[in-house]
Parts: sequence; structure tokens; C-alpha cells
Amino acid sequence: MERFPRYLTALARANALGDKISWLFYPGMLQESQDKWWDDFGRRPAAHEGIDICYFRQGKNQFSHLAKNAQIPAMDKGLILNRCEDFLGESLVITHDGFDHYSPKVIFVYSHLAIEKALTPGSRVEKGQIIARVFDTSRKRSRLLPHLHLSCIELTEKTPMDALNWNLFSDRKKINLINPVFI
Repeated sequence: MERFPRYLTALARANALGDKISWLFYPGMLQESQDKWWDDFGRRPAAHEGIDICYFRQGKNQFSHLAKNAQIPAMDKGLILNRCEDFLGESLVITHDGFDHYSPKVIFVYSHLAIEKALTPGSRVEKGQIIARVFDTSRKRSRLLPHLHLSCIELTEKTPMDALNWNLFSDRKKINLINPVFI
């Protein structure tokens, strides 16, 4: 339960937001929520598969959100399993050290990004290494603000690396979601 708060601190530092910010999460940003946090604030077609990291507060009344092209650091050391397109940008699938001995496999998915070109399946990443930038959602004419979608997924069956893609991440028959807030 310590990794997620440490990761938020690393994300803030990578983007020079300071050490005294508070991250803000609307209900629709949380895992399993069926609410939207954008556009018409209606309902999602399916429960949310992770957590959306976007809004923060600096000081008492200074509210802001991640900038397009905000830098995204790796949560921990790990191995890249796949990179794939998602509906806004790209997703990077990583098995982080410390989780790699679990069976079935636990993976982390960083989504809605512009991923560093050199990062390909089989590459290793270091803790804090900049792996991507938040995708500029205006390029897709999306009403969503630029944000990092983070999922932690337990695979329930052996899955080829190239099948670790956006379509799989919502298939609750083939995966179990682990709330990243509690890791």
C-alpha cells in the first residue's frame, strides 16, 4: 500500500509540480466506477479498469491538471511486455520487479500516452525512468483532459505478450483487476 503514494510523489517530481501538491480524484476516475468524469458526466458503458490521474491542487485554491506532454515515470524496475494502441494514445504493459514471481502474472498498464520510441517489448526500465508523456487528447478531438490511466492486472491464464492489449484489459473473464491505490 506504499507504492501508489510514492508513485504520485515521483509523478509530481518528474513534472516539477513540487512536493506539497494534493492529487484529486473524482468518483469517475476511480477503479470500478461507472461514472464519467468528463463530457456529460453520464455513465460509462462498463466499469473503469483502473485509476485516472489528472487533477491536483497546489496551495489552498490553486487547482490544475496534468499538462499535455507531462512526463510519466516508471513506478519501479521492470520488463516491458507490450506496447499497444488505446483509444486515446498508446499503452505500455510492464511487469514490475517484486510482482514478477506471482502466478498468474501481475502486470501494470500505463495508458493514454505517447511512449518513448526506444521502449519496446523485452526492454528493461528503471524506477523513475521517464517512459512516456501524457498524450495530447486534443489531437483525437476528445473531451477528456490529458491524463494517465493506470491499471494493475492479474492475468488468469497464460497470455501471449502481443495479446496484452486494450481489448484484453476490459475482459473480466480473462483478467482480475487489482486496485493500484492499494499496492
